[in-house]
Amino acid sequence: MSAGAHPPRILVADDSEAERSVACSTLRAAGYTIIEAVDGQHVLEVFGRERPDLIVMDVMMPRMTGLETCRILKAQHSAAYLPILMLSSRNTVGARVEGLRNGADDYLGKPYDPAELCARVEALLRTSGVVAAGLSADTTTSGSSLSIRDASEFRARLDEEFDRAERYADPLACLRIEADAYEAWNAVGESLADELVEQLQDVIVAKVRKIDILFRADPRGFLLVLPNTHFPGALTVAERIWRSFRRIRLPDALGGGQASASIGISFFPNRDTRSPRDLEELVESALEYARQNGGGKICLFQHQGYLYVPES
Repeated sequence: MSAGAHPPRILVADDSEAERSVACSTLRAAGYTIIEAVDGQHVLEVFGRERPDLIVMDVMMPRMTGLETCRILKAQHSAAYLPILMLSSRNTVGARVEGLRNGADDYLGKPYDPAELCARVEALLRTSGVVAAGLSADTTTSGSSLSIRDASEFRARLDEEFDRAERYADPLACLRIEADAYEAWNAVGESLADELVEQLQDVIVAKVRKIDILFRADPRGFLLVLPNTHFPGALTVAERIWRSFRRIRLPDALGGGQASASIGISFFPNRDTRSPRDLEELVESALEYARQNGGGKICLFQHQGYLYVPES
């Protein structure tokens, strides 16, 4: 927090007075201004008046759950970045993925360490500052909200993001996304192949944040760097891209049917990821593993390749 700056305003919502009090006391001690709410409906009312910088919200609340409230807030404020940290006693992978799919930016299981709560809030506020700076810069430029970078820039940017993630103990994910059957498309018609890869690019751009960094890796696909993104969040982004691309119908010249993509994911922190090169090598291995197993799959590389096919 810079000298003279107003402390960030955090809305803490929990129907349990005792648990809400613990969170509020922890965050006040860290220097934040705290606003309280007792359920999901109350969050919507308070948010309209107070416009906090960040929301810390329990999943299970009366009148309206945290997940329902999160969906409404994200839909109403889609043009701006509103960081939401969900809290829940359910801390399974399935519960975390459900929270992230409903728009949460991070998910913390109860009981939590107060230092971890503060660290996650700090990370989300840093991300919010980066997004705000990007939105400000966008007002002076035109075109896509996310620029597509050349592969030659990838390593330098990955090094920067990895150094930042290590310094602040933030998570970092990398995706390798490739259109399946590109060689077959190209054999039928180079323009058809290029058009379908451009559609894949459009899908990716529509499903990521302004702070994410997209690179054209080769004629078939892309590399995507996701700052401040945990494993469940990376899986959610990959699934959204996978599903959206499958909605595209192939031209009759390519046999019709649905387009498909293979996606590899690597992430930090992970015991096999000690450097940016590890992150790069693992994401390439994950993509290759998905391709070798028939394509149209998502491969998460954590100690070994784990293949995942979302429900259609």
